[in-house]
Amino acid sequence: MIGIFGGTFDPIHKGHILLAEQALAKLKLDEVQLMPCANPVHRQQPRVEAIHRLKMLEIALAGYPALRINSIEIDRGGPSYMVDSLAQIARQQKAVLCLLVGVDAFNQFPGWKSPGEILDLAHLIVCGRPGQALDQRIYPEHRAGSVKELEKRTSGLILSLDIDECSCSSTEVRQLLAEGHPADKCLLPEVMDYIKQHHLYEKNCE
Repeated sequence: MIGIFGGTFDPIHKGHILLAEQALAKLKLDEVQLMPCANPVHRQQPRVEAIHRLKMLEIALAGYPALRINSIEIDRGGPSYMVDSLAQIARQQKAVLCLLVGVDAFNQFPGWKSPGEILDLAHLIVCGRPGQALDQRIYPEHRAGSVKELEKRTSGLILSLDIDECSCSSTEVRQLLAEGHPADKCLLPEVMDYIKQHHLYEKNCE
């Protein structure tokens, strides 16, 4: 099984890595692919260009061999719809796909493009977020109670995964950096060095 973890990663922080590492271990995944979007549909546009977000991902994941970058949405360009990306991944990689999403994203899932088709392509793994409660009314008939259930099917199940929650958020990091404050609590030192070197997220940089 392969985990697919999409997002803007603007910038990638310790919370992203914590989620990916825990999903990797708890679900016994072969790997987790972090997939930065090009033009997100359900959130604001990334603050920095894709080339910088990809480079920060590359730097952050250097010490994590089971975490990989999947750049298909950046390569494809245009609006980043998860259903299109999963369909492309399914054609390229013959593996069971597990889409990792936070509770906040899952609660908006019925408004995504073709949610039923997404469930035809992958399992949904819903990871906890601080202060967010899971909407139990969303696709209750697809709920799985354990990892073992995922292993019996190739797609279509929704599993709530208990993970150690992290309060870090890219929004908080960007705000701290724009105000000239350190964000060491949430950023790896190597990523922080790259941000400083390229003057990313400074208040006067657009």
